Amino acid sequence: MGKDNVPFYTVMFPSALLGTGENWTLMKNISVTEYLNYEKGKFSKSRGIGVFGNDVKGTGIPVEVWRYYLLTNRPEVSDTLFTWADLQAKLKSELVGNLGNFINRVLSFVAKPSGKGGYGDTIPDAPHADSDALTLQLAEKVSRYVEQYIEAMEKLKLKIALKIAMSISTEGNAYLQETKFWKLYKDRRTDLGAPLSPKLQ
Repeated sequence: MGKDNVPFYTVMFPSALLGTGENWTLMKNISVTEYLNYEKGKFSKSRGIGVFGNDVKGTGIPVEVWRYYLLTNRPEVSDTLFTWADLQAKLKSELVGNLGNFINRVLSFVAKPSGKGGYGDTIPDAPHADSDALTLQLAEKVSRYVEQYIEAMEKLKLKIALKIAMSISTEGNAYLQETKFWKLYKDRRTDLGAPLSPKLQ
């Protein structure tokens, strides 16, 4: 909720509940943000400044893009700014360029017909994954990221948690580059399970 709503929801509303004498479940945590501003000014529904829930559907932009952008731009520490240019930039460089690229590289490679650059929708075995240095290094990094993600979520730091999750995708892309999985397919196909199997999990 916005910081201007804190007094009501932390003092007035709980006091009203307690005053009834009923056994209400009271809040234990509260997630408060600073203000999200629009372009060069403040959101104002009465003046038609900004984009609101009823406008979102008309934009044709998938809801996942809205969720991602609003979370990455969530004003958890200080006021932030919504701009259409920034939304487009984050969609291109982060959702498509990072996460989308990572998912597409792995799934399209596995989905290609066997013998034609792929595995015919079958996840390859990874007999040497436990001894592969790059795979072990990635596993350690991802394990740390998962711990950091859980900690951030428990503290209601949604923006930080999303950033951590995207870091896993960044590491995955770097790992695929380092292992040169496309070259392994041609030269040592049986070893390719090591870089692909953990990605699919």
